[in-house]
Amino acid sequence: MGASDPLTAVGGDVRPLYEAARGFERDRYLAALLAPADAREDLVTLAAYLGELQRIPLLAQDVTIGEIRLQWWRDALQAAPGVASGHPVADAVRALAARRDLSTEALLRPIEGRSRELYEDGIRDEDELLAYADETEGSAFRIAHGMIAGAAPSEISEFSRNAGRALAFTRLALSLPQHLALGRLPLPAAFVGRARDPRGADEGVARGAARELSALLGVEARAYLARFRGDQARLGGGELAAFLPLCLVEPYLQAALKPGRDVLLELADISPLSRVVRLWFARWRGRI
Repeated sequence: MGASDPLTAVGGDVRPLYEAARGFERDRYLAALLAPADAREDLVTLAAYLGELQRIPLLAQDVTIGEIRLQWWRDALQAAPGVASGHPVADAVRALAARRDLSTEALLRPIEGRSRELYEDGIRDEDELLAYADETEGSAFRIAHGMIAGAAPSEISEFSRNAGRALAFTRLALSLPQHLALGRLPLPAAFVGRARDPRGADEGVARGAARELSALLGVEARAYLARFRGDQARLGGGELAAFLPLCLVEPYLQAALKPGRDVLLELADISPLSRVVRLWFARWRGRI
């Protein structure tokens, strides 16, 4: 690694970055390892950053605590040049932003999306649900795509928009048990009304409602995945590597809707070997 690499900009110890990426955003971490060499380490840094953010609303029982943690990231990323935060991931992301000419706004956008998850009315309608998907997974794909393509698009491309919505809806289905355990449901009332709010219902009704919500999220995710697949032939060179996590959407949805799974208590997942094989195979054949 060269001296300008963001992974060496935090004192040379890359372990905290790899640990955060591997522990909190494993899919993007593994995808980063399959990316072109000149973008690989940058994508590990991005995965570490996204992983730190996405776990905040899933761990913070108190909204205020969650917002304090998200605000810390806002402040760290907007600090004056040369002012270190002391957090290896935050400092590496700032170094990456400077080297890749990433705007602070682009890096802050995922924080705003995660903030929506903390509130009862954080996602009030279906337009805000799409905005949430674009802010979180859509922004992540846009940044990753820009790194691999060697550019920083000024707005979310159609590739990133469809990819982000497919993955965001999938991950909402996967994380429903965690959100419900915290008494939250980051979905608009109209969307929930297509099934039922599991909160406050008896266990049998709640399980049925949560399963139906997962199924509805799956329908939306698959629709956006189909749109992405219809256009992916237009991606050039190694650009598909930015979107490799999409190859896990279908197996994740199958796991989320597996018969007999307790949708209120059991987190849906796929085996580590299956995850690696699917990512590698998608990279090898050049298609999601």
